[in-house]
Amino acid sequence: MDAELIRQYTLIVDFLGHVLGPDYEIALHELEDDSNRIIAIANGELTGRHIGSPLSNKMLEFVAGNLYETQNYVLNFESVSATGKTMCSNSMFIKGRHGELSGLLCINFDASRYEELSQRVMELCGGGKKRGVPSGTRLIADSNDPVETPVRSGYPTSIAGATASIVSQVVANYPVEVDRLTQDEKMEIMDILNRKGVFLLKGSVSHVAQTLHSSEASIYRYLGKLNNK
Repeated sequence: MDAELIRQYTLIVDFLGHVLGPDYEIALHELEDDSNRIIAIANGELTGRHIGSPLSNKMLEFVAGNLYETQNYVLNFESVSATGKTMCSNSMFIKGRHGELSGLLCINFDASRYEELSQRVMELCGGGKKRGVPSGTRLIADSNDPVETPVRSGYPTSIAGATASIVSQVVANYPVEVDRLTQDEKMEIMDILNRKGVFLLKGSVSHVAQTLHSSEASIYRYLGKLNNK
């Protein structure tokens, strides 16, 4: 994003933070070729994030899957913050003149305090289909709304932490120990990590190389093969 666009969206973040109140976190992410990071945030204490923190795990997947090519935003997906709060998340893709993705405006509502309320009370608050997701979180809506995506994801507070968390989870779920992985099995893991958006995080290649006991050159080679499929 250019400096003027950043200035305008930063003002929007500050404005929405005051208007919506302390139960809403508003975060502006700038996306670059080798990194993504929060460049403006209001009420970041809700997720424990700050300027410089990366995208949430689920938003990494959305970006890696090029969801922005067919949608302008994603609404009402459930997440859990590093502080244990249940969040209702909504994200708008910020695009350039030619449709390229340059940033994200994310609005996350602290739904955790609604968890003890009855389903009837939740219906009166707006008819949320999931416990803890009042319709008040549906801030951007029109007749072309995407289908709600009821998924859970984390809000890492650092790029290194985000990379380590996703990589360790994927490797731990694989039935073969790292030392016994074949090249094809490493390619399978690389494919999973790629779809989860790990390689959108700066420094991830080095971390993955260490975890898979491979050289960085091998990781780049695997990525080249995946991207040329």
